[in-house]
Amino acid sequence: MKSIKLNALAYMGIRILNIIFPILTGTYIARVLNKTDYGYFNSVDTILSFFIPFATFGVYTYGLRAISNNRDNKEKTNKIFSQLFFLCLFCSTIAILIYFLAYPLFFEDNPTLKNIYLVMSIQLIAQFFSIEWVNEGLENYNFLLYKTLIIRIAMLVSIFVFVKTEHDIIIYALIMSLSTLINYIISYIWIRKSIKLVKIKFKDYKPILLPLFAMLIFANANMLYTFLDRLFIVKSGNEVYVTYYTMAQRIVTIIAGVVTGALSVSIPRLSYYLGNNDKESYIYLVNKGSRVFNFFIIPLSFGLTIIGPNAILIYGSDKYIAAGTLTSLFAIRTIISALDTILGSQILFVNGFEKRITLYTLIAGFINLLLNSLLFINKFYKPEGYLITTMISEVILLLIYIYFIKKRSLFNLKNIFKYTVKYSLLSSSFFGIYFIINYLYPTDMSISIRFFINTFSIIALSGLSYIALLILTKDKIFFEIFRNILSITNKLLKTGVKK
Repeated sequence: MKSIKLNALAYMGIRILNIIFPILTGTYIARVLNKTDYGYFNSVDTILSFFIPFATFGVYTYGLRAISNNRDNKEKTNKIFSQLFFLCLFCSTIAILIYFLAYPLFFEDNPTLKNIYLVMSIQLIAQFFSIEWVNEGLENYNFLLYKTLIIRIAMLVSIFVFVKTEHDIIIYALIMSLSTLINYIISYIWIRKSIKLVKIKFKDYKPILLPLFAMLIFANANMLYTFLDRLFIVKSGNEVYVTYYTMAQRIVTIIAGVVTGALSVSIPRLSYYLGNNDKESYIYLVNKGSRVFNFFIIPLSFGLTIIGPNAILIYGSDKYIAAGTLTSLFAIRTIISALDTILGSQILFVNGFEKRITLYTLIAGFINLLLNSLLFINKFYKPEGYLITTMISEVILLLIYIYFIKKRSLFNLKNIFKYTVKYSLLSSSFFGIYFIINYLYPTDMSISIRFFINTFSIIALSGLSYIALLILTKDKIFFEIFRNILSITNKLLKTGVKK
């Protein structure tokens, strides 16, 4: 069995690549492209984000668990892959047809918007080959790491070479869409080396359709939350607001993603433990994983909360400085949504409560729809309001999860929330540091040496204060990570000396 630590490191490597490259391309694109054209791109991307989940119909999350549970059985693995692959072909074809017919429902007759809409349909076509769930279920994280590195480098070079003027938005959309298509085709070719397509009967789909629908709702909960927010903002007709929302969300997602993504690495192993009735290992991994997660994600979220406007200025230039407050709100939301993910995916989902997840997600999503509708009816179009409604809805979802887990005695949540509170208290020192730095060394919100010194000082002193408090409280995770770093360093030094 592959090492969970090595899997987590490889997955973290993928996430790091998915941080570095979007930051490099995002800062370049935000400065080069016309603000209105970029708003068009983000508006179309919002609509595309609605169709892609229906094209894959919950296959990713369902398939990940199914492959994980049966990876030692070649015959079952081939059948699961074939079932879900053919289903994706059918659903993707329907989604593509509806996508082309739906343009007038969302946009006016704008030539630039039409061309972007057409080009980005390539990403729907790419869903024919969307089988990354197989690689993750089989824990092929090394392959995913190398593939991601190659695709990202090619995409980065293409953007820098071909996107030169402020109206090169079509070229940018084409590069992004082709990157997605090539990425999926490579994975498809790789996985077909070890897995075969077999004949599937229509009756074989009947028992899996309901679980797949549940996964469609669960895995794409953002359709009822952040996506719904963006859809309302798109309908307001203000493309710039869409970009503000999207850019703030992207900054927080790519930075926090390196930590939150590592959680998904444990899902195949958790399913494996429960499938083999190893309850003790399951409990240990959930508690350990959630604590390590809180150790990293909470200080990241607190840090982004206080320097949200600074992050927007660095990433998107002063053109998008109005999105600073949104960035801070998204950072706060990260903790809420991450707790939803831990309880939903690692406890309810792994224990087979897909129907409950679907029901509860729909309830909270309906609340968000209601709150968004109230804002829209009252002609309130600022994106901050829509994000706050999502945060309220996600807190309600979290409370429902807690109630159900306690009622069914599925898991003792004491440790999860104990360390959530602990790391939140330690990270709260960042606010004091922020106010002290800005009092002693204030700066304007414009790119300058003084601005960078101010920002760097806040980050560095916040990091040092967090480490100092971890040492003071004798935090086990900190010392475990510290020992691992020392061990790796010593091994590297010994290897260097031998050479």
